[in-house]
Parts: sequence; C-alpha cells; structure tokens
Amino acid sequence: MLTHLAILCCCVIYTAQLEKKYEAKGVEPRFNVVAKNVTVVTGQTAVLPCSVDFLGEFKVSMVVWLDHRAKLLTFEDRRIIADERISLERPYVKEWNLHIRNVKPSDQGTYSCQINTDPVQVRPIRLHVHVPARINRQLSTDDITAKEGETVSLVCNATGVPSPTVTWFRILSGIRDKSEAGKERIGVEGEVLLIYNVTRYCDDVYECVAFNNVPPADSKRMRVNVEFPPEIRLPNKKIGQSRGKETILECIVQAYPIGVTEWKRNGKKIDQSWKYRSEVYEDDRITITLSLRIMDIGEEDYGMYTCEAENLLGGDAEEMQLYEYPKYIPPTSTPRPTTTLFINSEIETPYIPPTYKTVAPRTESPPYEIDKWNLEKDKGYGVPGKVYVPGSGAGCQPKAGVWWWVFAVCVLVVRR
Repeated sequence: MLTHLAILCCCVIYTAQLEKKYEAKGVEPRFNVVAKNVTVVTGQTAVLPCSVDFLGEFKVSMVVWLDHRAKLLTFEDRRIIADERISLERPYVKEWNLHIRNVKPSDQGTYSCQINTDPVQVRPIRLHVHVPARINRQLSTDDITAKEGETVSLVCNATGVPSPTVTWFRILSGIRDKSEAGKERIGVEGEVLLIYNVTRYCDDVYECVAFNNVPPADSKRMRVNVEFPPEIRLPNKKIGQSRGKETILECIVQAYPIGVTEWKRNGKKIDQSWKYRSEVYEDDRITITLSLRIMDIGEEDYGMYTCEAENLLGGDAEEMQLYEYPKYIPPTSTPRPTTTLFINSEIETPYIPPTYKTVAPRTESPPYEIDKWNLEKDKGYGVPGKVYVPGSGAGCQPKAGVWWWVFAVCVLVVRR
C-alpha cells in the first residue's frame, strides 16, 4: 500500500514539474482526451467531459462551452446563461466538465469545448438523448364497432428515440371457453393492425405494446365489438312433465347487440304472471340464457313454445315442445296365501315301540358305574339282554345303586 502511494506521489510531482517545464518553454494548452459521444435517457443528468493539459498561466478565460446552436454556455468557470440545469464542474484542475441536469430531448446535439488559443482548439462532443416509447392516445384507435364481414383497422401511434417497435397482443376474454382467458401474441409488428373479414370470434380486447429498449414500455388496449344477428340454440327440443308440477324451458341466445328476446305461445308473447315467469341470465357479452318457468302445469299448457330473438341485423326463432309425462304409479302387491295348521289335542298319538338290539348279558356285579343306565321294567323297557338304542324314543334312568353314592357324598359335604 505504501509503495502504491509513493508511486502516485511521484507521478503527481513529475507531472507538475513537466507542466512547469512546458510553461517555461511557452507550450500551448491542449486537450488530453479523445472526443466521444454521450448517451443518456431523458430526465437524467448528462456529463460532457473536457480535460486540458498545460493550461498554465492562461487557464483563466481560456476554456468555454458552446451548445449545439453555437450559443455560449460558460465563460471561465461560470455559467452565463439563465438555464439553471447547466453548470461547469471541475473535480480536478485539468477538468472543465459540462453538466446538464434533467436532460430533455431538445438538448440533443453536438456541444463544443474550446480553448481560446491561436488558432482556437475545439473538441466536439455529441449528446444523444434517448426517450422511452410513448403511445399518442389522441392519434390511436379507441374502442371500435364493426359488422361481420367488414375490415377492421387498429392504429397505435408510438413515438420515442430510437423509434420503438409496436407489438400486438389479443387479450382473450374467454367468450368461447373460460379456460382460454389469457394473453396471445399476434405475429404482426407495426403501428397498424388490419383484421380482414371480421367475425364474431374476433370480438375481443386487443393491446399494442411499444418498446425501444429504453424502459419502461408503453401499452394501450382497445376493444373490437363485432355486430351480428341473433342465433338461438336449444339444449332440449322436448321436455316432459306431469300435471300439477312445474318445469323450466331454456334457450341460449348469441347476438351483438342482444336486442329483444321473448317466449311466445301460439304467436302471442307470454307475459309475466303467477303461472309464467321469464328470466334472463347473462353468460358473457354476447351470450344470454332465456328461461321460462311454468307453474302448476295443466292440460292446456302442453304444446309448442317459441323462443325468439331480434336485433337491428336480423332475428332467429326456435320451438320447444312440452309434453305430458305419465305420472308414476307404484305397482300394487298381491298378499301371499297363508296356511294355518290346526292341532286337535283329543286325537291320540299312536304308540311307537322303541328299537332294541340284542347284546350279551352283563357280567359285572352291582353297583354299576354312573355312566351305565338301566331301563325301567314298569314302563315296558326292561327287557333282559337288550340295551336302549339312542333315537328310538325310549326313556332311561340311572340305576338305583348310583343314588346311594350320591347321598353319601352329600352327607360328607354337610359334615364338613
């Protein structure tokens, strides 16, 4: 760092000594920078540089500035005109810089820094003032209305320095499809946009954007209204309903301007009443839905209804039929036959003798085990040498010896 400072000080001292040397020799002042152009944007500050070497004792009243009209701007280091935007700035001894604040397009031109030597030395500097693009609203197209088949001309008068480029866009309002809303560029550049054989599908907002690489850009929007006669579309040609109910007839109308829309029956307009109610729903600028609500439908209400629309360019009509819808009658159910079973308790049930099978006589001595069974002889079941077969209908009881064992166990439990 100290080395750099030392070198800088040496350069300054050497330059001062060199100037004194040339002054002693009577060397005339001269410009030490080459001429160059200065470009600024309107509203900014322009700095026109001028640096003079070896001015010496002639430095007073030797440097002056002239504007592009050869008008004297500065004398010595002072401004001599009334324009307060102009001043002479000298950040260093050699520099005589001209400052122009809040530059205007009219300031553009060639300025001269002069040294009053013999002959006079002149260093011209060209000042370029860039102006952002601007659209002249008075000379451009506003909203326009045309009929289908005509040619539409849209004008966007733009100015700026340098000359701007005009680009056209279409702002889709989603007339045909709500999802289409957005901005679509039209592949045409220029101040005039021509739309030949315009149709209803050209009905939209158009935008022109002027830009010359000097921000900001300027833009203007204009709407194109396309007039066309009405077109009617019916979601349903026929609709059915039962008596005593209510229904709604609908027709969709597209037109610009919309004009007059109405429902008719037998050639006569249907007026609003407790029975008939007509309503209009606006879908977009060129489309509406016309509905007719019919209350308490009777026999006289069935028949043909006409939806009509008319504007200055023409008209259209469509018919819809209201027919009687059969009233739903639920099917009747036939009761199923039932069978009643009567049982007479006085009728004796015939006796079915049990089934037996022959087995070997018992060899074990009493008492028998608890899982062995003996048949009672008084009921006719105690047939020696035979045993009861399950499922044959015969009853059975445990042997008598088993009861003594049960009694003995109970006595022991009570004593404890």
